[in-house]
Amino acid sequence: MIKKRTQTALVEKTSLLSASSVALEHHMQDILEAVEEIHNLAGVLNVLPLDDEKRDVYEGRLYVALTHLDHHVKPAIQEWDRVVDRLPEG
Repeated sequence: MIKKRTQTALVEKTSLLSASSVALEHHMQDILEAVEEIHNLAGVLNVLPLDDEKRDVYEGRLYVALTHLDHHVKPAIQEWDRVVDRLPEG
């Protein structure tokens, strides 16, 4: 997927971003997976009665997914800034 490993790289068409790095691709993939998990859990919690004994499990999983998302968002933004800063002008 990435043509160069240590520098900013132009990636193949299967990449999410046109200029990326291994680290940024990793963070973006984890972000997308966490968002999908959050979306699915929110869907379950929206229809689950408030007194259902399974709510604790789903709310716990939602908390874990949110903290996982938080863990990857800031580093992804920092890496994206680094990648863009290393792009040639013009």
